[in-house]
Amino acid sequence: MPVARKAFVCILVAVGCTSTAATNVRQPLGAYLRPSASTGPLVPLRFDTSASARVVVRSKAAGLPPATYAAAQAEHGEAVFKKVCASCHPSTQFIGQQFVDTWGDHKLSDFYTLVRGTMPLNDPGNLKEDEYLGVLAYLLKANNAASGPDSLKPDSTLRTRRISVHVP
Repeated sequence: MPVARKAFVCILVAVGCTSTAATNVRQPLGAYLRPSASTGPLVPLRFDTSASARVVVRSKAAGLPPATYAAAQAEHGEAVFKKVCASCHPSTQFIGQQFVDTWGDHKLSDFYTLVRGTMPLNDPGNLKEDEYLGVLAYLLKANNAASGPDSLKPDSTLRTRRISVHVP
């Protein structure tokens, strides 16, 4: 095949791949800040190196039992959310239909790993373990998940429970 024809075929394949890929694009997972978020001076984004995973793979886990939380843990988490999270994130992002559609029937550990490894934005991993777990408990409660006798713990139960939430 002549060189000019090879180049034309390569360009045609590249354009075809690009146009095909563009139609199969998903919205990235992420957290969005309020326009009025007081983020302060620009801080380079860093990830918590002690987090258990660098990449969060959201897996459907409909066969797992639902995660439950203790009421006291959810109350503590609500205070943490209002103090730390709500200054940047609107509550509607995590409470209501958007959260249910995004995280319903996924492993609790996927959401925990994402939050633990990337939040707070200016200092990921800086909250205490009970604060991260409290925020998760609060979000479960706020999205109508069932409570239980035990608090969430940073152990293997996070990987064996699913986020079972709904909008009333």
